[in-house]
Amino acid sequence: MTFAQLQAFVAVIESGSFTTASEVLGITQSAVSHALASLETELGVTLVQRDRAGLALTDVGQRVILQAREMLARAENIRQEAAAARGLETGKLRLGSLPSISARFLPGALRMFRQRYPKVDIVLLEGTDQEVRAWIDARMVDVGVVTLPTEGVDVTPIAHDEFLVIVPEAHPLAKHSLLRIEALAREPFLLCTGGCGPLIQALFDKANMRFQVQLEVREIAAVLAMVQEGMGITMIPEMALPSQFPTGIRALHLRPAAWRHLALAVPSRQTTSPATQMFLQQAQQWGLSQGFLREDDELEKLR
Repeated sequence: MTFAQLQAFVAVIESGSFTTASEVLGITQSAVSHALASLETELGVTLVQRDRAGLALTDVGQRVILQAREMLARAENIRQEAAAARGLETGKLRLGSLPSISARFLPGALRMFRQRYPKVDIVLLEGTDQEVRAWIDARMVDVGVVTLPTEGVDVTPIAHDEFLVIVPEAHPLAKHSLLRIEALAREPFLLCTGGCGPLIQALFDKANMRFQVQLEVREIAAVLAMVQEGMGITMIPEMALPSQFPTGIRALHLRPAAWRHLALAVPSRQTTSPATQMFLQQAQQWGLSQGFLREDDELEKLR
């Protein structure tokens, strides 16, 4: 078994085709096919099913790819450790993020990181909370943005933002600047399924209340448009709101305030690469310097 075989196996699955995998790896398509075929022959099992619907992992392939990603990550860690010893901070950082964090937090954090470590290549993937967590568990990313609390990973807090209640301008609640969560119980609720659903549910559970979900929508822009049309109200974290706030709606604060706490998560700090460790440090420093995170936020309790 060789690293070239493992690289071909992982590249084929992550890219979805032999052609794209060959472009990613910089080798011919026949070389990719040969590497995967020789790996399957050596292991005596089929790892990838090929049919008209495309490529899919077999049951054993799903288990093997986790180990393959781990082995490739360990090899990258060794290369980065050796480069760091020579004074060359280099390597690759695969980052999974939420769209709201990509737009509001990451530009500055990545700019600061790249200024200090220009030789580190960065690959950014965007998804929902659930998708980012799945990428972390599957080792598809080295580090991912998660909401706290979360279990089974090591976390580094980087930011928090306030949940805001979004209502139509003509809604009776719009005349208030502050709302208690009890005021929302009987309102038709538009739930964004991009990831904050469990956090919103927890807020209502804490108040021993149920909320009436009228519709579940994935995209925040669609939810805001429905609020504009008077179809219901919603709750959205501040950083998830567009920079150009839509007309016809109002953003109201809850009292007591409700917060979303955000962190960078890795499977284990003991096995993170030097590039990942550097990014964790730089991102938290950026959060503190820009007011996304405060020194008095009791970071250890958020872990």
